[in-house]
Amino acid sequence: MKVSQELSILFHLRYDNNNSDGKATICVRLTVTGFPRDGFSLGYKVEPSKFNKEAGIIIGKSAEAIEINRYLQHVKSELIRHYNQLKALDPVVTATMIKNSYNGINREKRTLLELVDFHNEKFQQKVDKEKRKASTMKKWRSTKDKLSTFIASVFKAKDIPLGKIDYAFAEDFFDYLTLTDGLRDNSAMKYIKNTKQLMKLAVRRKWINANPIEDFVCSYINPERDILTVDELRTMYSKEFSIPRLEEARDAYLFMALTGFAYKDVLLLTRDHLVKFFDGEDWIVKNREKTWCRENVPLLPVAKEILKEYENHPYCVANNVLLPIKSNQRFNGYLKEIADICGINKNLTTHTARHTFATTVTLANGVPLETVSAMLGHKSIRTTQIYAKIVASKVSQDMKSLKASFDLSIPNSLLLSAVA
Repeated sequence: MKVSQELSILFHLRYDNNNSDGKATICVRLTVTGFPRDGFSLGYKVEPSKFNKEAGIIIGKSAEAIEINRYLQHVKSELIRHYNQLKALDPVVTATMIKNSYNGINREKRTLLELVDFHNEKFQQKVDKEKRKASTMKKWRSTKDKLSTFIASVFKAKDIPLGKIDYAFAEDFFDYLTLTDGLRDNSAMKYIKNTKQLMKLAVRRKWINANPIEDFVCSYINPERDILTVDELRTMYSKEFSIPRLEEARDAYLFMALTGFAYKDVLLLTRDHLVKFFDGEDWIVKNREKTWCRENVPLLPVAKEILKEYENHPYCVANNVLLPIKSNQRFNGYLKEIADICGINKNLTTHTARHTFATTVTLANGVPLETVSAMLGHKSIRTTQIYAKIVASKVSQDMKSLKASFDLSIPNSLLLSAVA
């Protein structure tokens, strides 16, 4: 019998194989729309001929029939009461939850920070086995810190039950991160995305029945990305440096700009990654540290020239690496000095080299998007399409300048001169 739009309560008979008296056990079946049904035995046994299947009652006015029918009505009323109580506490109610509540079995209440600790403990074990990166573990610890301060600030509590989390939780968390904590929208969205992953884990572990923030859209605003032009690359390539540390940093930056490798990947490049590939050319073949996706890149002449320069460098020989790169913070500091010396009015970082490879070096020179995506080690070509938009913007800007002054004596690009 359907008692609400979601809940249906049905009394039925269960026929036991070993019943010698021909009687069947009365059971109740609970069905909640969208979830598996559940039920249990009521203990009474009756002759099947005396049971009205459609009405779910015992036929007749005997003392036994009156007693059982009263009990069935009581069970139905109690099940509805437990359903309404559960619904008031949790928007998600299943048949099993109603059964357990009726039978006095309290549902195990998990909390959000308990979920985070469970996830982080598992993740740390993977880090210890080198199946995940320690840098990613730091992000999950930071996620716990942000959630803890948010719960303390907004809910005035140390933790919150998973059953209390609803769609508004994600909206409020985003507002807290951007308005109170002062994060940019993209950074805040990363924490929301992590929280959505945690809630998916809770669903898989059956700690909750559905992800309440699943439909929250984590939008991403593409930031302005600094990239170097061909002329700026040429200026940097041709510049003479009297200070070895700046010359080494310049060469490492150019190598990144000509291969698309991120700082961490170049830092860990060894002779084993430099191979003669199927076409007889020199390639760098390795997995990207961030995503562990394969990132195979054929070397352009200038890139090979740079590696040749440092083939016998004491630091490279001692550490079995291809380039003498220092810490990321120090390296970025050197790049600022290099930009000043070269007259490049841009904030050079290790990221701008990768962006430059994707745009100025490859896409702007007709390399197909799919090829660029493969060389960058992107999991999805949608990530690479961000650079295609940058190239379009650059083309528009360059063409406006070209209209004002067209000169057939414009020199070839750095790459073309290097090939020659």
